[in-house]
Amino acid sequence: MDAQMLEMQGLSVFGTYSIAFALRSIGSILAIWLALRIANNIRNAEDDNIVAKILGTGFGVLTVMFAYYWQTAYWSLRANTANNFKEMGESMELSAGVQQFVNNFASAEPVTAPGMIVILFDLIVLAMILVTIWVPKK
Repeated sequence: MDAQMLEMQGLSVFGTYSIAFALRSIGSILAIWLALRIANNIRNAEDDNIVAKILGTGFGVLTVMFAYYWQTAYWSLRANTANNFKEMGESMELSAGVQQFVNNFASAEPVTAPGMIVILFDLIVLAMILVTIWVPKK
């Protein structure tokens, strides 16, 4: 099979997975929005309901955990795809676009977590949820 066909197959599979991860990202964004709304409703409630606070905290923590899981899965998929293209490049010439993909995303180390910016984002979202629920109103 020629190099161009292999590249197209690899990019097609990567694109299909990317669409699935984009849909999961939208779901994560909606779940984060819902967790922030729940936290805000708990904060604005007239009574101090500890059960609601615990359940809201659990939902917020799980929401951020699932978001982090899908972010990690996507970063791993992208690195593994780039590493596979890099291996292909050892036996055949890659197109300029695929070579740029390899240059940007191939990793000599196993990818087990997304970049620091994603981790920081998740921690900020989690802090927003927890502070909204647990810090007393003034």
